[in-house]
Amino acid sequence: MTPTPPNPLDVRSALAKKLAQQERRRRWLQRSGVVVGVVAVAVILPVTILAVVNSKSPGLRRLPGVQFAVPSDTAGCGGAVALEDGAFQVPITFSRSGGSARMYVNICMDGQGPFPFVVDTGSATTTIDSSLARRLDLPKVGNPQRDIGAGCTLRVELEELTSWSMAGVPLEGQAIAVRPSPGVGENGEPYGLLGADVLSRFGAVRFDFGAQTMTLPGVEGPAPRTKRTLNGPLPTPIPPALASGAPNKIVELDESEGPGFTLVATPVQFVDTYGTVELVVDTGSTRSIVDASLLLNLAKTDFTERVVTVCAQATVPVVESGRWSVGTVQLPPSMILSSNLAALERNGVSGTLGLDELSRFQYAIIDFTGGELAFGPRIP
Repeated sequence: MTPTPPNPLDVRSALAKKLAQQERRRRWLQRSGVVVGVVAVAVILPVTILAVVNSKSPGLRRLPGVQFAVPSDTAGCGGAVALEDGAFQVPITFSRSGGSARMYVNICMDGQGPFPFVVDTGSATTTIDSSLARRLDLPKVGNPQRDIGAGCTLRVELEELTSWSMAGVPLEGQAIAVRPSPGVGENGEPYGLLGADVLSRFGAVRFDFGAQTMTLPGVEGPAPRTKRTLNGPLPTPIPPALASGAPNKIVELDESEGPGFTLVATPVQFVDTYGTVELVVDTGSTRSIVDASLLLNLAKTDFTERVVTVCAQATVPVVESGRWSVGTVQLPPSMILSSNLAALERNGVSGTLGLDELSRFQYAIIDFTGGELAFGPRIP
């Protein structure tokens, strides 16, 4: 039988998709050289979904409301346990509600607290609510900076924090972003976002969701002095203190970092879609999200969700992911969000791989130094 020649239109379409994927990848890899120059200290906070409530739009089905567990303040400014190998085990509060998930850690600042903070690897820079900054009377440093979120931009102040800790683990002083945010700083809500700029200085971090612990391989290292990109995985092994259970599901991380910021993403493949998209590895996103402008052919649903991001509130469609994967790690079909990410997509950010998906495994390891994302066994 003579094989049927490929349709030229299909070939051109596939080539166009491939070029689009390559262009998104190129923009991501150049972010530290281009985007950072635009926003100075790179206070770039990808979408962090802080609350989800029912949509009241007519003709749409309502998703259940969500409510997350808040950390206890009984341990005060302590709680971390020093392990024999120099590592630290930090208590976290992880909870699921419907299809969403959230993770908190207690932070103390200037001898006050504890204050619940979202553990947010999707926030390039650690952020606190302006009400807490006023309470702490933090000094301002430098000029206001531009903050890019999902579908919005705003200006934020930078203020100097000299004395603070994470469940008793001391943290180095630094400038942090201060801004008012919907869903932050009120009773029963987080006071800020503990970003990847802090977590990456420990080299790697392991989240055990069932045990509700975050393991750090040692003390905090120095902040980066220059801008750089890293494309993993590197041959550097995962720190032994974090590798118990012998994770064998390891995929690559692409990292962009510099003074005051760190951002990590991983290529994600959707079935029937040519190439991959770069999704930020975002423990602060309660539900994963993709940019609506991507040609992903995701099935629509009759659900919407009301979301609160770092600087906006919006009602966004819920879509079906279909079969998708991170490297060789297959992800189960899920209901995720689809929204126009605007400036984020122009800078190579096509969405977020949220805590809803990361927590489908017993544990997840983000190895900033080695450029690796590792998963434990899947939760049945």
